[in-house]
Amino acid sequence: MCSDSMKAKEAITAQVIDRPLTDEEAQKLIEFETHIRRSIKQFEAGLGRTFDDKEEFLDYLRNL
Repeated sequence: MCSDSMKAKEAITAQVIDRPLTDEEAQKLIEFETHIRRSIKQFEAGLGRTFDDKEEFLDYLRNL
C-alpha cells in the first residue's frame, strides 16, 4: 500500500449518527449509491480507465 493511501485511510474518522437522516441527506445517500452501482457496472463492463501513476491521472483530469 502506498503512503498516500495509508495517510488517507488514517485520516478517515468514523461518525456515529444517532438521529434519522434528513430528507436531503437521504436523497444524497441514494444518489451516492446510484453512482457507486453505475461505476461498478461500468468497471465490470471494461469501460473504466486505469492510470500507471498519479501524474498520469492528474494530467488526464487537467485535460478534461
